Amino acid sequence: MARRFSDEHARAEELAGSRIAGIISDAENQWLDNHLAECPACVAEAEQMLAAISALKTVSISARAQLVQNTQRQVRNLCVQTRQRRRRMRPVWVSSALASAWMACATPYLWQSFDLTGHWLHIPDLLWQMGFLVTWFTPALTGAAVALWLRPHAAEKARPQMNRATA
Repeated sequence: MARRFSDEHARAEELAGSRIAGIISDAENQWLDNHLAECPACVAEAEQMLAAISALKTVSISARAQLVQNTQRQVRNLCVQTRQRRRRMRPVWVSSALASAWMACATPYLWQSFDLTGHWLHIPDLLWQMGFLVTWFTPALTGAAVALWLRPHAAEKARPQMNRATA
């Protein structure tokens, strides 16, 4: 029973924050009102949360124009890099879809051709089956290798700029 009680307090705290942010449903709002009517500790917690937020709103933060311009430039650069990364990954996604379609459609025909060729050439079953698996997985493995090759380059380019922006 004590666990349920502490879960109610945690839920009330979470819902109080959601209420402040304005993202709470009517049912949750009603539950929170009922809980706050019964629990003075949660009322105090909610009041402290409101006081902290109002105190933060009164704090004036000023920055030099150069800092603001540099930050805006860095955000724009990161947005451009993100768009470029998405554009660069688009062919990888297309090839991945094509490889999946290839694997789904060609499996029975590929298996049959490896089976017939393996028996016709008297190749041990394990050997021609391994050849089938290599052939079957090659498109997917190639796509995965390309994706892994492209992904680190974008992260390496973005990382030094992030460090310069925060320095």
